[in-house]
Amino acid sequence: MTLTLGYRRNTENTKNLHGVALPALLMSGALAYSAILGGLVNYSAARDLTVSAFELSHTAEQEAAWAVPAEAKADTATILDARFPRVYLNEDAQILGSDQMLAAAIGEAGKREMVYMMGKGEEFSMVLLENGTEGYIRTSSLSGSLAEIFDACNQTKWIANDSAAILAAPAADAAVAAEALYNEEVTITGTNDLQYWQVRYGDVYGYIDHDALMDEMYVEPEPEPEPVIQAPAYTAPQANPAWNGQPLTRSAGVIYGPSGKETYYNLNMSGVIALMQAAGYNYNYWVRSDGVKMYGDYVMVACGFQVRPRGTIVESSLGTAICADTGTFSYTDPYQIDIAVDW
Repeated sequence: MTLTLGYRRNTENTKNLHGVALPALLMSGALAYSAILGGLVNYSAARDLTVSAFELSHTAEQEAAWAVPAEAKADTATILDARFPRVYLNEDAQILGSDQMLAAAIGEAGKREMVYMMGKGEEFSMVLLENGTEGYIRTSSLSGSLAEIFDACNQTKWIANDSAAILAAPAADAAVAAEALYNEEVTITGTNDLQYWQVRYGDVYGYIDHDALMDEMYVEPEPEPEPVIQAPAYTAPQANPAWNGQPLTRSAGVIYGPSGKETYYNLNMSGVIALMQAAGYNYNYWVRSDGVKMYGDYVMVACGFQVRPRGTIVESSLGTAICADTGTFSYTDPYQIDIAVDW
């Protein structure tokens, strides 16, 4: 197995922690530890290092890994993750041999590549690549999280939910900077393969869950034109023969007929007809000579569906009716009927 220990490099003012991997084959217990420490000291002499094994902090996982006998053939135990933060490149960058502006490049790393930050500087930071390359890179080229790295774009999207939060950071628990409402337009300024994208909403810049977006604005479709019915000249309202009271008229506006309160309305019935046909009521739509809208042999009325579901037959002052529609009036009086006319 291979054990990776930490070491300290002496510098003028600071001590930077680094890592070195040493082979430890067919050893166990104190012998293995002694051999590793001896190798580390020898390595330090060549690299101008000062080592104190007891200065190193050990996690429980690392201690357990060191305690595994060689015959158990343990996997590589590493303290890099414990001692040095993982960071990611937010752009393609060259790895320099020193922290000087004109230093020679000794390697390169791609956008979103993970590196270990061995020491952070104001302008340059020391990093270790996964391939073992150790060098310097501009600190501004590093990000602590992949969620903060985006590919620039300029895309127009629309809010697909009732509302969507514009967040101050690309995380679900971030503060809410603004709320965008359904069908409102936003501009996506940065994307990645993760959940939250950069967005501009008016004057607000932030982050949004891309699942809350749609590619096109929703446009309410134009209603189908109401069927044109050739009807004879209007006559006086045709009262229900079974009703002895006054029939509903345009001038009367409201009456109390054989089934309760009656009013009238005049709207496009195309949607209502489509719903009736979908429910299995396949009659012909027409307009009676007195202006009453008919569906087959029935007067079309709106009812309170909670007491008279769609398709219920009910008597009105203008004839036997069918409940084809409903309205908010039913919240106040569920037994009221609203007769469809073209007055």
